[in-house]
Order: sequence, then C-alpha cells, then structure tokens
Amino acid sequence: MRTLFIAVILFLAIHIIRVDLLDGTIPLAAFFGDETPCTETTMKVIQVTTIEGDTIETLFSMYPDAESTFVERLSNFYSLNPHLRNQELVGGLSIQLPLSKSIQNNCD
Repeated sequence: MRTLFIAVILFLAIHIIRVDLLDGTIPLAAFFGDETPCTETTMKVIQVTTIEGDTIETLFSMYPDAESTFVERLSNFYSLNPHLRNQELVGGLSIQLPLSKSIQNNCD
C-alpha cells in the first residue's frame, strides 16, 4: 500500500511539473519570446546663432522639416536646449535646431 501511495504522489508531481513546463509560466519567460531589434533614434541637428528678433517659429520656418510636426519638433528643440525653456531668444545665442529623425541600428 505504501508503494502504491508513493507511486501516485510521484506520478502527480511529475505530471504537475510536465504541465508547468509545457503550458505554465516557464514558456512565458522573456528568454523564449521574440527579441525586438536594437534601434537607437538619433536626430539630425543644425547649429544656429540667433539675432535680435528671432523666435522659435521664425527659426523653424527658416529651416523647415517636413517629416515631423511642430509639436514634435518643439519638444525636440527643448530637449536639445533645456536652458531656453522659460526664456526668450536673444541675439548671439548659439542653439541647436532639430531636423528630421534617422534611425540607426547600433547593436553590434
């Protein structure tokens, strides 16, 4: 009777482990999923020196970009020039203007 009881417990344990390996949490682990390609987004940037009377809108109109919207370009502008977030443009500032984005794969 003891042998039958141990055989049933072993059978249940092996069955539970087999089901967990095939349909449980282990196949859902990250190392079994499709890996996403490693990409890094870089911006093309142009260095500009401002003159008196320049605004962000006039600089964007002088150097247009058809690939991104005004809001995207403005957020990229403030990420490149965080010191200009709460001040006006004055003459003689050297700032960076974002142009179109290009995606490069840098995962070697």
